[in-house]
Amino acid sequence: MILERTDKGSIQASVNDVFHCFWRAELWPKLTDHVVKVEMLEEQDGYQRYAMHVNVESKNYVMETQRIAVAPRSISFQQPKPPIFMNSHSGVWTFEAGSSGTEVSVVHRVDVDDQKAIETLGVATAEDARQKIMGNLHRNGMAMINSVNEFLQSKEGRTLRAKKMAS
Repeated sequence: MILERTDKGSIQASVNDVFHCFWRAELWPKLTDHVVKVEMLEEQDGYQRYAMHVNVESKNYVMETQRIAVAPRSISFQQPKPPIFMNSHSGVWTFEAGSSGTEVSVVHRVDVDDQKAIETLGVATAEDARQKIMGNLHRNGMAMINSVNEFLQSKEGRTLRAKKMAS
């Protein structure tokens, strides 16, 4: 079954700075708890392919992700190797200047393998599995938005922004 979820938040920084943090996947383990490690497999202008190691509810998953950027407005992603309980996972992050910084939106589209989701997630029904998956996507998306906001307001984030402007 194909499900879709959209989450939105605001980050108190410029679109360019916000985009930069979302594009630099190697920063993510520093920014958010659910991302353990990112291994960049291929990178060129506007394109990335990487393996992301995540921990969700004490379970470890490794997902391969491909991303295409339209800097600094959007990052589209799809996972050719999603978690075992998904047939596919794709979506898009968008970044738009707002009145107090950058408005960030993430759309996730997942095709859930109900039987594998029930088995892997240890739930009783397909509906329970779908709710758990969508809840985790919501928590992880919002954690990323909030973490980037906190990072860009931190001393380290301000230093990174200053270095980026100087180069």
